[in-house]
Amino acid sequence: MSSTLVDGLTDVFRSQALGPFAARSGESESSVLQGFQASIGAMISGLAAKLRQSGSERQVLDLINSPANDSHVLEHARNLVDDQPADGLGSKLTSMLFGGNLPAITDTIGRVTGLRGVTAASLMNLGAPLLLGSLVQRLRQSGMDSSRLTNFLSEEAAGIQGSLPQGVPALLETVPPVASGVVPEKHKQLWPLVLGLLAIIGLIWWFNGRNASVEPIRNAATAAVDFVTRTLPGNISLRIPVGRMEDHLLGFIQDPAKLADETTWFDFDRLLFDTNSAILQPSSREQLNNIASILKAFPSVHVKIGGYTDNTGDASANQTLSQQRADTVRRQLIDMGVSADRLDAQGYGEQDPVADNSTEEGRQKNRRISLRITQK
Repeated sequence: MSSTLVDGLTDVFRSQALGPFAARSGESESSVLQGFQASIGAMISGLAAKLRQSGSERQVLDLINSPANDSHVLEHARNLVDDQPADGLGSKLTSMLFGGNLPAITDTIGRVTGLRGVTAASLMNLGAPLLLGSLVQRLRQSGMDSSRLTNFLSEEAAGIQGSLPQGVPALLETVPPVASGVVPEKHKQLWPLVLGLLAIIGLIWWFNGRNASVEPIRNAATAAVDFVTRTLPGNISLRIPVGRMEDHLLGFIQDPAKLADETTWFDFDRLLFDTNSAILQPSSREQLNNIASILKAFPSVHVKIGGYTDNTGDASANQTLSQQRADTVRRQLIDMGVSADRLDAQGYGEQDPVADNSTEEGRQKNRRISLRITQK
């Protein structure tokens, strides 16, 4: 399933405002994009539910058809990065949908995507007028009435919620119905928050799954695994998965018999990039934090980060992409406090395959980011 609204608005945001917004906020582009998508998804789900609520159709249509709602906003999304009026149509939309629960929803978006709460709130303020502009454009072009608009938004919301992880759809059934017109007052206060949080979970799950096409690590990341707490120098406790990359790396560093060489590599097993991109997905942060903690605990250790691809597509483009991804991981570790002079990054493209490129499983294993100890 998919959401054409989310896809379309994501394209607008990515092409016009993603870079400027990330630079202005000081956040990573990957986290900003995830936060934007989650915000749009929460509002779409909220609108679909609002339109099913008895007596709310006119309120929604009046907001969409307001003279102040201009579809040309889609052509000037960059302007919203610097100009987000507190009393504009966007704030009226989020207030109508979420009321006093809006801060809790934006804080949740921030926690899940790795953004500061204020950044997530700013993304919601930016996304709301874009969503309204897109809707008024559709209404004018297709002549939708309230019934058709309700059906359209319901289908869009279903496209998002249909991709929720197992068990979450059942949670949606616990949201109090809004179509009967008789809803207990306490449920009126709770349903926007519950709906918004579930939409956030669904959007992040959906886009993570849809965009993930890299590191061989989905099998490793989803398999059952035990965790162990290791004590690092400085009496720092680190909880890591047993038998995975961090465990092997730490064992190598702590074993005096293991010497730095040019053949011992450790493959990251929980990194995910957007397809054909060097943008890391937020789920990668846990493993990067673990590696940063290990390197900071052993300040004499120097490492090299290697990026690899499969042999699909243009070899030159693969070489460039592998270098960009290795550089991205290096920058992330620097941002986490590891000294830059201890980190080197190199893209190897299609070189050194570890599996058969003629199979999907093999290609997945060959798309990887690895780390080698160059000095202990």
